[in-house]
Amino acid sequence: MRRGVIFDIDGTLVDTNYLHVVTWWEGFRRQGHDVLMVDIHGAIGRAGKDLVEYLLPEASEEEAEAIKGVHSELYKPHLDEVRPVPGAGELLHTLAGRGMVVVLATSAPKDEADRLIEVTGAREAVSVLVDADDVDKSKPHPEPVRQALEKSGLDPRHTIMVGDSVWDMLAARQAKVGCVALRSGGIDSGSLREAGAEAVYKDCHDLLQHLDESPIARLL
Repeated sequence: MRRGVIFDIDGTLVDTNYLHVVTWWEGFRRQGHDVLMVDIHGAIGRAGKDLVEYLLPEASEEEAEAIKGVHSELYKPHLDEVRPVPGAGELLHTLAGRGMVVVLATSAPKDEADRLIEVTGAREAVSVLVDADDVDKSKPHPEPVRQALEKSGLDPRHTIMVGDSVWDMLAARQAKVGCVALRSGGIDSGSLREAGAEAVYKDCHDLLQHLDESPIARLL
């Protein structure tokens, strides 16, 4: 029976969350909105349109597009500087080598997602990618996770999701998939557990070191 692990990318496999915070902050600022960075950080993991609506529900469609445009303009030049979260590539290779189907489900557009997969150094370990272009709704809606299950042929009973945000945990739970959280995105353990995480680890390296004691062990 096919068994697999669905990974978020930003903050989970690559160290990008705070780059997103600063560039979203500037996007809001240029439209005349003073949005606290701590609030932006809490919203990271939602797709661009959803993030703007969540933080600034009164924004017009035109204003939201302008904010998204600034974020993209300022964020993309940093893609060549992004580094993987410790242990990210090794974790993906290890899971694939032990017979797991490795799936990535991200709110990033495909071009960014492809670049970030390269950063992990483990493209060959990845079987399926679900990006922003594949879904109509972003996490915490379960559609990205359900699409990942459909594209990979995985059964939710034999699948675990690994993410760094409360949105990842909520989406996984709604899709009836087990979930493991990493603190590499900057969210505290209590919030991640409250959102449904079965276990919380510092980063990919920490999870890899405890893999055979983690919830993923039941799939191996």
